[in-house]
Amino acid sequence: MSGFIHCLLSFCILGCICYSSRAWHVEMPSNMKALLGSCLVIPCTYDYYQYPPHNPSRVVWYQYRDRGYPLVYDDWNPNKVIRKFHGRTFKVSISDAKQCSLQIYPVRWSDHREKIYPWVDPENVGRSTYRFFDKTVTIQVVERAEKPVITFTGNRKVGQTVTVMCTVYHTCRTFPPTLRLNIPTQGNKPTHYSRSDGTTETTLTATLNIKSDLQEVECTVSYTGGVTERASQTLKAECSFFPLTIQPTSQEFLEGQASKVTCTAEYTCPKHLPKFTWSYGGTTDSPEISKIGDAHWRAVSTLTLTTSANDNGRYLKCTAEFTRSQRQAVGIYLRVKRNMLSRGWSFNSPGSITGMRGSCIIIPCSFTYSTDRPTGLRVIWYLYQSSGYPPVFDASQSAVGEFRGITSLIGSVDGGNCSLKIERLDMSHNKDRLYPWVDKNPITSYHTVGHTFYDKTTQLIVSDHAQEPQLSMTEIPTVGEQSRVSCNVRHTCITAPPVLTLSGITGTDRTIDRLVSDGIWERKVERIWTVKEEDQSVNCTVRFHGGQEASSELRLHVECPHEAIKMVERPGNATEGVAQSVICFVSYKCKKNTPTIVWNYKDMQSSFDDKMISSDTYRAVSNLTFIGSLGDDGKSLTCTAKFYSGETSDSATIHVKQYERQAEEIDPHDTFHVLAADVPFRFTALTRSCVVIPCTFQYPEDTTSLIRGMWSKKTGGIIFHKGQSHVLDHFKGRTKMLGNLREGNCTLEIDNIKSFDNGPFCFHAERGNDKYRFNNSCVFIVMRASPATPVMTPVPTEVDAGSTITVSCSVTYTCSSHPPEFSWSVSNLTSKVTDTNTEQGIWERNSTITFMVTGRDGVHTLTCTATFWRGKQQASSVELSVKGSLMYQFRSSVPVTMPVSALVLIVIILAAVFGVVICRKRSSQKRSDDSLRPPRPEKRRSLWDRLSRRYPESSERPPRPEKRRSIWSRFSRREEDGRIGWQNTRRSIWNRFSRRQDNTVNLSVGYVRHADNCHLQTSKPALPSPKENWKPPRPAKPKDGIYGNI
Repeated sequence: MSGFIHCLLSFCILGCICYSSRAWHVEMPSNMKALLGSCLVIPCTYDYYQYPPHNPSRVVWYQYRDRGYPLVYDDWNPNKVIRKFHGRTFKVSISDAKQCSLQIYPVRWSDHREKIYPWVDPENVGRSTYRFFDKTVTIQVVERAEKPVITFTGNRKVGQTVTVMCTVYHTCRTFPPTLRLNIPTQGNKPTHYSRSDGTTETTLTATLNIKSDLQEVECTVSYTGGVTERASQTLKAECSFFPLTIQPTSQEFLEGQASKVTCTAEYTCPKHLPKFTWSYGGTTDSPEISKIGDAHWRAVSTLTLTTSANDNGRYLKCTAEFTRSQRQAVGIYLRVKRNMLSRGWSFNSPGSITGMRGSCIIIPCSFTYSTDRPTGLRVIWYLYQSSGYPPVFDASQSAVGEFRGITSLIGSVDGGNCSLKIERLDMSHNKDRLYPWVDKNPITSYHTVGHTFYDKTTQLIVSDHAQEPQLSMTEIPTVGEQSRVSCNVRHTCITAPPVLTLSGITGTDRTIDRLVSDGIWERKVERIWTVKEEDQSVNCTVRFHGGQEASSELRLHVECPHEAIKMVERPGNATEGVAQSVICFVSYKCKKNTPTIVWNYKDMQSSFDDKMISSDTYRAVSNLTFIGSLGDDGKSLTCTAKFYSGETSDSATIHVKQYERQAEEIDPHDTFHVLAADVPFRFTALTRSCVVIPCTFQYPEDTTSLIRGMWSKKTGGIIFHKGQSHVLDHFKGRTKMLGNLREGNCTLEIDNIKSFDNGPFCFHAERGNDKYRFNNSCVFIVMRASPATPVMTPVPTEVDAGSTITVSCSVTYTCSSHPPEFSWSVSNLTSKVTDTNTEQGIWERNSTITFMVTGRDGVHTLTCTATFWRGKQQASSVELSVKGSLMYQFRSSVPVTMPVSALVLIVIILAAVFGVVICRKRSSQKRSDDSLRPPRPEKRRSLWDRLSRRYPESSERPPRPEKRRSIWSRFSRREEDGRIGWQNTRRSIWNRFSRRQDNTVNLSVGYVRHADNCHLQTSKPALPSPKENWKPPRPAKPKDGIYGNI
């Protein structure tokens, strides 16, 4: 009984365990392959319907063992994971289900045959709830990965596209392998799919354009860890053939005329070259092979044949035979158009003709017979229709309604002329087709099956919009000359042509009509006119009889010609400084084309004038007052007329000679007294400025002072006189005597010098009724149009910014009463102007400035400008290359010099410290041999003497009570203890430098003025010196009652 109960209890317990175990289940593969070096993702999911976990995200993996629970993964206790799995296991989530998936990376050989299993929330879910170790996964490590699989989907024909898929199966979903195809993938990304066995399917898809019947496709897969596998597969495609086509060059073949027919074969494989055969004996050219696209080839065979009337309705066949017994055939039925000559007559008329609504139109037509022309021929015109023969013109019957009363024949039928005229075209006539019938029998008497007159009909095109007339010119119109412009328009009615009207210009017209082609005439109106400056454009208007109008405009862009400029008054053999009038003129058309005339010499006075010399001709004149110098001899004087369309020039060679003094002619009958004067015979002056002519003379001993001095032209005429009424009008208000006659100074100033004020001018004087003339008193003024150029002293080519430079600028002048003014292009620090009389009447003004160079780097221009009296200027410039200032260089070098300076300073300080130490050692050795000296007075010394260890040799050295100390010890507050007689209280820094010594010592020193001995009293006994050569201190010399303190 007890055994039965035991069995019953065991069965109940097992049932409970089985029941509780069914409340949980875990899904994961039992075996998984892992690639060495890659990763392994073990997919794992769990679910339950009873006994839920407290922490469902808590998942721990164990190594399967008979005993114990070796940790493979535990995110709470990562340090307790066994060594072989430490740091290589991670929890991953690969779906939305309850996850317990594990990743192992990297996979090692030690993982082979390992059994592991998960445990969800092991702290709360026990083995009684679910036996997790019953569901394990075994890891199989492999060294070589699986090759990818290549599949093709689609129509495998050359020229078509197929879908290429490269698929690989792996167990590393988190780090999937990389797939590459040797064909374009258009940026497609691989797709990933999880399979039920735990593996992942990765697929890369691409579209392949099949270009050949055999095409190699290769796929490469690269796994994490560096393992690579390849697979290739040959795509075998089927070659395609497109339907054969045949095409003639025209829809109809003309009897007796050569025609061409082409047969075209298109295919996808170039190896399938077709061979063409024709069913008609003609001339066949070699096939033309061309590639018209990817995997698309074309072969064209051309047949040239001449058809006859019997070939009408014959079947023409083209056959193309490809390799591998592929054959195609196509054909057409020949439609041979019989020549009109086969009927005994033929006619010619245009295929189409265009006319304007409301105007008339003439359809040109001619006919011929192959045999003798019958008599009594009639010409009938028909309107082409698919059935019936409605007449357009028939002399024996009325025409169809819309052509009734407006058609007639033009020309003689006996002369083979069948032309038709239609009056008053209407829009209802548009697109109508007409054809003639020239036979003594009516058209209905002929059998017309298989033949129509459509190809020989003339189509009427009626327009309601007038064509713009065409304006043209044979040459560019030139003002003052005759030019021709023409306007033409084409039409179809010679009996009532359109009207052309020209406007915008006035002239004479000529009208010309000519036949351009069959039924097309051209009317042209030519106008000849004399071109004027104001002619801007010409307009042409055409008006048809139907009321249509059109116009066009032509811009004329008339040219304004000009003649070559001429120098009519050329400079002859000129004298230096003497003004000459040089005239240039140029004739031109158009007021708007007024030129500017320039000369190649500046600062010379010139005038300009232009005037009309005829209705359309103008003349521009420039008059230059030329003043030559000796340096101009042999040069060219050029005047240039500048027009908006160009320029013209004329030149002349300048010949300048030096002025020579002329011999004075003395009238033997004059009553002048003769004195001596000092006047330069040749003197320079700047036009528009002033000139000061130096003049001095000496009185004879028996001559009193002159009362009146005068200057006059040598040729006659007074230029200076105290009485202005005696002065020539040209010089009134411009001359002034600067000298004092009583002092023998007759200096003259002439202001506002004119170009022709050359002189010579002579000085003479009066005293009462006595008149005086002077030898060497005449001066010739050499005019200069341009002032002298300032001369600058040299300056350095390279200067530092911020540096100071002194520069001078000098210029000569002859107007001492109004010297030139200097201006500089820089701001100066100092400025000084001096005037120097270099020679008789010629002055030099010098401007010296000191300025600071600006801080900008680069090339700068320093300019000195001299402004002369009444505004004329002359400048001189030099270039300065400015570089960085010293401060700029210092800032640039600070990063280098500062560390070096600091290092040098440290070395100096260390050397000073070592020197002090050595000096102290030597001083201590010396003090050990010397006894302490009693204090002695010394004179009051300066601060430097107190700091210095030297004593001036020029003065006597008084005894001192303390040792010579170093600079360091003088600043130190440390007491020198242990030495008798050297004790002293600690003093402040101020006391060490102060001349007042407040601390007291038991010492009194007295000096007697002007005495040779002194009295020393001290309460402290003097200690004998250990040295035998000790000498008593020398008495100090009193100096003006000044006492020294210790």
